[in-house]
Amino acid sequence: MNDGQTVIRLEAADVALPPTGQSPDLRDIDKSLAAIHDLFAVEASLAPDTLARYGRAWTRSHLQDGDIRRTVDLANRARDEFAALVTIGIGGSDLSARVFHDVLNPAYHNLLPPDERGAAPEVYFTGDTFDPRRLEALLEMLTRRRLLDRTLFNVISRSGRTGETISALMVVRDWLSRHTPGVAKDWRSYIAATTGPDAGSALAELHRKRPFYGNELLPVPEGVGGRFSAFSPVGTFFLAMTAGTGTSPGSRVREMLEGVRWAEGCWGLPWRDERNIACRLARWLHLQEGNGRKRALVFYNYADNRCPGDWFQQLYDESLQERGGGLHVVPAVGPAGNHSVLNGIVGGRADRVVLFIHWEDPGSDLKIPDGTEIGGEMAAFGGLRMSAAQSASYLGTARDFSARGIPNATLHVARRDERHLGALMRVLMDTVAVKGRLQGQHVSDAGEVDPAADLTYSQDGVEGYKQRTRDLALQMKSER
Repeated sequence: MNDGQTVIRLEAADVALPPTGQSPDLRDIDKSLAAIHDLFAVEASLAPDTLARYGRAWTRSHLQDGDIRRTVDLANRARDEFAALVTIGIGGSDLSARVFHDVLNPAYHNLLPPDERGAAPEVYFTGDTFDPRRLEALLEMLTRRRLLDRTLFNVISRSGRTGETISALMVVRDWLSRHTPGVAKDWRSYIAATTGPDAGSALAELHRKRPFYGNELLPVPEGVGGRFSAFSPVGTFFLAMTAGTGTSPGSRVREMLEGVRWAEGCWGLPWRDERNIACRLARWLHLQEGNGRKRALVFYNYADNRCPGDWFQQLYDESLQERGGGLHVVPAVGPAGNHSVLNGIVGGRADRVVLFIHWEDPGSDLKIPDGTEIGGEMAAFGGLRMSAAQSASYLGTARDFSARGIPNATLHVARRDERHLGALMRVLMDTVAVKGRLQGQHVSDAGEVDPAADLTYSQDGVEGYKQRTRDLALQMKSER
């Protein structure tokens, strides 16, 4: 960022780690961290194809001017032609879009008149389940409201063969074919496809036979895994499509990528620099897992936004739970979580560590009135801004945890907007990358350093359920 403002800062409570003879030595961790940071610095100058082979092309997503331009151009065109946008995806293919919608778009986006949304389309999500309830209701609703022929469906799948997502797409294809007979264009005219551009993608093959909307295929770049794809067309197309009043698709994307650049600048600093949040946070988490013997990380987003927790859970769990290690993420929101998960944190097993996200300026505010005639405990809140009460609730929770010996750290985010969200997400991605190497996930069983085999960017654990699901589906078909 160019204004010199501190966008994000890390604060870790000083909670003593319990001694253990089997824990990694602090000096060894710092030595490893220095070597890891040096290795990442070398990798930053590698050729794009090598970086992609290492699974780290996502670190350059914000620099891909061609992809950014194509994405924004397609969004500008689609905004003029469509009144609704349906994102079809699962996991990394749709979680970043859900975060952008949850955090940045108006809370009741779809209920606003189009002019109050800045001409942005209505927003819906599907393709993350085989449960037909919501998809059927969505298609029936769009048909009844005569929106079906003004709806763009953005299907996102690197392989074009994701079972849940492509099944939903085929249902949409059939529905469009049956319910838009009077429109002189085929079902592909309603589909934007975001996929791997190579011959291995079934969606890319369909596009080559007969193009999808705009004669454009948005890429999921090589070396950009789904959980690291927020700043590729996987996330930026949605961001551009839903630009609201006071901005444009291009300006909105640029604002977010400016935050990514800020985080990248911090990442390039020496690992001991207090501004290198990713290295410091990864170190803190590694110490809690090793020396502190913690097993769960409560991601406590202190805001009325649940999707960031779902996104971070996938990012962290899929990347770092390997070889029997890695903290398990428990998403929570504050203060709602204080009435659900908090009692377990303070009274349950002492195996949890907490990471708070504190938004210092939530972007909107209301004043709690005085003179409610309720009195008692409510007197503390009368006359206070709700944003101040939210901060008091966060700080009171963090201090209570510290007093009880529960390790906690906070990422303080200056504002809730595009550039700060972009900075936060990139910091968390970099944190996961560092933590993976602290866990030795780039080191083979034979003890050889091999960044191309870094388990942080693999996802082998899901193949078992996928194969068994396909086998059972084939069996069900044969028994019909």
